[in-house]
Amino acid sequence: MPKCKSCGTEYWISGTEFCVDCESREKSKQLQVLTDRMILTTSIDVPNRAIEKVISIVASETAIGMNVFKDIANNWRDFVGGRSETSQNSLRETREACIEGLKKEAVKVGADAVIAVDFTYNQLNTSGPGGILFVAATGTAVSLKPLD
Repeated sequence: MPKCKSCGTEYWISGTEFCVDCESREKSKQLQVLTDRMILTTSIDVPNRAIEKVISIVASETAIGMNVFKDIANNWRDFVGGRSETSQNSLRETREACIEGLKKEAVKVGADAVIAVDFTYNQLNTSGPGGILFVAATGTAVSLKPLD
């Protein structure tokens, strides 16, 4: 039986040099590398790069619950004026989650970049206390011509 290239355990032949666990970890690492390299821009092109092909629209959505205590703090801040750090942090978290989601969706379709990225923010009211903050991000996944 062959041995895994990473951990050395014996495994059934699977077409790779890794056992099932290590193969899964390797794929996750490769996905993370591609995600980290993904270019995102709000413009319709990537500076100093030519677009080879438009692949598809990609989108990512994130919803986060706003609890009662955050809402009370926000209402008080509205009354006295000022910025709500809790709301700003919630917005930042949801926006960053959408960015990561866009990158992963773009990797899945084989893109090098996502252009024309746009964010939409909404608050969904619920019947109970608090509400849901909803952020959606969309863009166009493209492949770029190789650098000369």
